[in-house]
Amino acid sequence: MSITLSSVRDQLERQLFDTANLTWPADVLDEALRAALADLSTSYGTPLTLQDLDGALLTTFEEHDLACLVAGGAAYCLRFRLTRKFEEAIPSTETPLDLAQWATDAMAHFQSLLTLVRLRKFQQSLNQPYAGWAWEEGSDFL
Repeated sequence: MSITLSSVRDQLERQLFDTANLTWPADVLDEALRAALADLSTSYGTPLTLQDLDGALLTTFEEHDLACLVAGGAAYCLRFRLTRKFEEAIPSTETPLDLAQWATDAMAHFQSLLTLVRLRKFQQSLNQPYAGWAWEEGSDFL
């Protein structure tokens, strides 16, 4: 499967139950994905790209981290919505407290996924201080 902005945006829309983009337009989804990708880049320790986002020609993160990116995109979308909610003059059935709880839960889930990515990257690292030790039985022992 090719991971592109379009395919990730589709997954994000389904996760947010907004396939018609009535609540979150494409530019907001893209901004949320930028923020999530920046966080994922921090976990990788290197800048990452998503094909077609900001002119990127290819996707540079591993496919099994796609769920983390989508979860992060959803968390940021909810934060953006919560911020905008307090600026709206039009009342809606969506209560700010419910939205705030959803946003908090989504961000906590995203942060836990980032922790798993970070730990996996540490385990795979070939550089100190995270590289494995070469154990020599009996050395430096009496």
